[in-house]
Amino acid sequence: MRKILPSTLLAASAVGALLVLPAGTATAQSPACAQVADVLGGVTALGPDHDLEVRVADQLLAIDAGGQERTAIAQYADALKNGDAASIGNATIILNGVCAQS
Repeated sequence: MRKILPSTLLAASAVGALLVLPAGTATAQSPACAQVADVLGGVTALGPDHDLEVRVADQLLAIDAGGQERTAIAQYADALKNGDAASIGNATIILNGVCAQS
């Protein structure tokens, strides 16, 4: 019973992050990060709509970026396409970190 509770809390927090994810987008300092913020800002909530996640992922992959930004954007887009809440949460942290540095 005790082992289930932490994983349940993690899953619940990851799903919660999906619902408010666009509101917590990366600081748009570089052109690529600004485009990411624009794409995510146009989405009210990703939630359980996998088709929307795939469309958003495709828009993100179309952004012209290089280096760490390209890698972070691609990881985030791949996580969206896979629909795994934990991966999306981790990719969000990485993307926000990369965009905060640029």
